[in-house]
Amino acid sequence: MCDLSPSLNRVPSYLVQSMRMLQHRGKAYWKLITDSFTAEGDGSFPADDYLNNLFSKPTENPRLALGYLSKRSPRFSSMKQIAAMIDGFLVDTDKLYLHPCIEHARDKDSLFKICHIFTKLLLERSNPERACEFLDRHLRGNLIIKINDSVYAYRESTGFKPLVKGTDSKNSLFIFASENSLGAFIPDVLFQDVKPGELVKMSIESGQDVVCSQPSIRTMLDPFEFIRDSHAAGFINGKSVYEIRKQMGRTQADFLGQELDVESAFAEPDYPRPMALGFCREYQEHHHNFVISEGIINDRYDDSDHMTDFSEHVSKNKLLMSKKSLKFVLKESVAGKKLAIIQGTIQTGGTVKESIYYLKKAQAKSITVIVSYVPTIDGRQVGLYTQNRELIAHKYVGTISSIESLNEQLGNEIGADLLYFNSPHILSKGIGIPEQNLWFPEWVRFLDYVSK
Repeated sequence: MCDLSPSLNRVPSYLVQSMRMLQHRGKAYWKLITDSFTAEGDGSFPADDYLNNLFSKPTENPRLALGYLSKRSPRFSSMKQIAAMIDGFLVDTDKLYLHPCIEHARDKDSLFKICHIFTKLLLERSNPERACEFLDRHLRGNLIIKINDSVYAYRESTGFKPLVKGTDSKNSLFIFASENSLGAFIPDVLFQDVKPGELVKMSIESGQDVVCSQPSIRTMLDPFEFIRDSHAAGFINGKSVYEIRKQMGRTQADFLGQELDVESAFAEPDYPRPMALGFCREYQEHHHNFVISEGIINDRYDDSDHMTDFSEHVSKNKLLMSKKSLKFVLKESVAGKKLAIIQGTIQTGGTVKESIYYLKKAQAKSITVIVSYVPTIDGRQVGLYTQNRELIAHKYVGTISSIESLNEQLGNEIGADLLYFNSPHILSKGIGIPEQNLWFPEWVRFLDYVSK
């Protein structure tokens, strides 16, 4: 965020409110960077008193500041040394130490090496095209880096991760953000997508300028952004996240409507509610006795933690320590009923197993699990970019050849009567793009339905 009007002092309030609005879906690590201080922490964003103390120092009237949110603490040690933020991951980094511009960064971590080489190509050699080409070779996602009094933001050429730039009507306030949902908070700022392959500079001297624009290859979209990561109020490449989530539910209900027999469906946990709404409305076209209900597992609020997004984590801790869950089931809506649970993803299986346990305890007749995402059986979880999570379906890599087989085996494992994963074809239809434009890193692409 950059403000060319120092007398207005807008950066502290706008940056703090923007961070709060964007801290959702478990983004527990936060960091603030200005010229005079760096502050960071884990958990919900700090209270006003703490932030007011940071920004009330006599020397502190920031006109340019960065805010960073992540699901976990920094992956690279260099993020403690340099003002660089990455949304995505790095590839082909093992030979970086041989790059002619590596110099003293030879023994640093991958992010430091990449930022060092990028800075040298961009500034010392005055070659933004080469700098962008270099980033495009090693970056999957977005990179924002503060160099002296300027901030550079690059969106790699597939554009699979969203990145937007905003400007107010007076061309005096400039913002980079991962989501344009901030427009609801700052209505005077007009947001537009940073184009794939575009490098944009933001500074107090010149505001916001496009430095370089790479030729765009086929635009890719990460479905995880639509399903889980992005705010429901946001738009990605002109597509409404909320409407896409509803349409995902509709396409799955249309696909499963003739063979699925349930009396009610609901979202669990909180974020798939638009998918559940779309599913319910479409499914009702096939089964007129189907009942639409907002939810029967109440886990939306947690008075022990004022950030709703950490309720799942807190719930599991309480379940382990006290044998009690934050969830409670409306038994009269469950007993004797055939139910469907709409899940965004199944990763470790902890959330869905807990839900099935309490629904069975409330005497549900049958439980069908419907997953909005495609089978995440690869060791690198799409959207989380990690190879060390205990993904529940990882053990099936190489042992199954269709989604039907995975549905049956994993459904038995978690205790569901039936389980239905989404398929790439149905998912792309829900998002409204060709299947070849779905972005999956190292995904086992042979899995699909064979009977339809």
